[in-house]
Amino acid sequence: MTVLWLWVEKLVNGFTTSEYNPFYYLGAVSIFFLWVILVSGIYLFLFYEITARGAYASVEYLTVNQWYLGGVMRSLHRYASDGLVITMLLHAARCFALDRYKHWRWIAWVSGVVMAWIIWIGGIFGYWMVWDEKAKLVASLSARLIESLPIFGLPLSLNFVRLDNLTDQLFYIVLFIHFSSIFFLFILILIHIMRVTKSVINPPKTVAWGLVIMLLVVSFIKPATSAPPADLKGLTQTVPFDWFYMAIFPFLKAASPRMLWAFIVALTLIGGAVPWLTRTRRRPAAALTLENCTGCELCMEDCPYQAIQMRKRTDGMPYHLEAVIMDKRCASCGICVGACDYKALNLPDITEDDLKSSIRRLAGELKDSTQDKRVMVFVCAKGALPVNALDGKGGLRGFEWARVVAVPCIGMVQPSMLSIPFEKGLAIDGVYVAGCRHGDCDYRRGDEWFAGRLAGVRPPVVKKSLERDRVRFAALSAVEQDKLLSDLKDFHASLKGRSTEK
Repeated sequence: MTVLWLWVEKLVNGFTTSEYNPFYYLGAVSIFFLWVILVSGIYLFLFYEITARGAYASVEYLTVNQWYLGGVMRSLHRYASDGLVITMLLHAARCFALDRYKHWRWIAWVSGVVMAWIIWIGGIFGYWMVWDEKAKLVASLSARLIESLPIFGLPLSLNFVRLDNLTDQLFYIVLFIHFSSIFFLFILILIHIMRVTKSVINPPKTVAWGLVIMLLVVSFIKPATSAPPADLKGLTQTVPFDWFYMAIFPFLKAASPRMLWAFIVALTLIGGAVPWLTRTRRRPAAALTLENCTGCELCMEDCPYQAIQMRKRTDGMPYHLEAVIMDKRCASCGICVGACDYKALNLPDITEDDLKSSIRRLAGELKDSTQDKRVMVFVCAKGALPVNALDGKGGLRGFEWARVVAVPCIGMVQPSMLSIPFEKGLAIDGVYVAGCRHGDCDYRRGDEWFAGRLAGVRPPVVKKSLERDRVRFAALSAVEQDKLLSDLKDFHASLKGRSTEK
């Protein structure tokens, strides 16, 4: 499933480039749709009559008499709501397919499950407000579900038997539920991203404008319209069916309301428990050597999941702050190691000293070989790592002039590690670094942080004396292993025109 999903994203990258691939911004696109729903909903509310007899007429006025604005706003409201369901489901499917929902991510997953039901409830009550034949059908079916709970007295469906039973108070309640769903969604979004550093809540402007144009085109080609007004004296005939919000109701034909509630509760509990049902063993969290910490805050800035915080110094060292690691939030990605120039942070199973020793050892092997133009390769373990081509000792089959160092995230590569192959006595000709596609880093921004250090705009920076034409940084998806090997060959060929002092 993971490979299939990555191939789909690779295909989309061919049309949009990774910078504008909507699959990399599904969460932000969902929030964008929420803003469209909120703004259009406020406009519709200004003309909406909150009465049993006036609700339908006010919606028809917006749709027909004010088609140039009110009708467009209604269509935007409708199609943004459908788009929200689509992107929400795709976002959940992507997180599951790419294994990005366990351990330190469980709060985001569970809050996402709750948000799914809030969105569905808000959409259902939105249909009530139109009060056409579709609204009557939705109201009758949802009333059957609601009144099956042992918390109501008179059956709710009695409100839809006679027009005299239909009160304006019911429409006030429906309006309150519909509008409050947006309020609760924004609160849940804050919870959803509470453990995410520098969370992306807005899609790129190009993507946002593309979504606006798409919504407007659909709104003009197929504007949202009402079914005939609700007739409480007759049975509902054929009405348009909305699979986004009404998909649950056909189950009432095969099951009782209480059985359906049991299914909903079970599905919700199982869905919410997925991070624990599929939990795997975690790697050890990052460890701090306090006497080496200068309180520079770079590790806290770069940590993708707010697993590092700063507090006042406790050991008497001449610094104001010290880092504190929260093990349960730590993703063991090593990004904090890449941000630290003072050997204060380490991954217990991949220490900085061990990693640098491996780089020197592999570079030494290349130095002692007879190969022309030797290349050191740094690659992300979650990226385009050519596993089948590795020999298990740092070598790459068919590439005798290269040695490979794999790290949990390319953001772990320090500038000092990048400089080791060029040290006197090793004299490697070039360094090739393979990170993830922009926006698709498994640990969110490791590739971005590394690129910033290489460009000299994010500390700790790569030394200016390091010749940039001897370093190549490639952003590749995990399914682009062939492209990595091809690009590596091209980089090696480009080095053959250089003369390097040994």
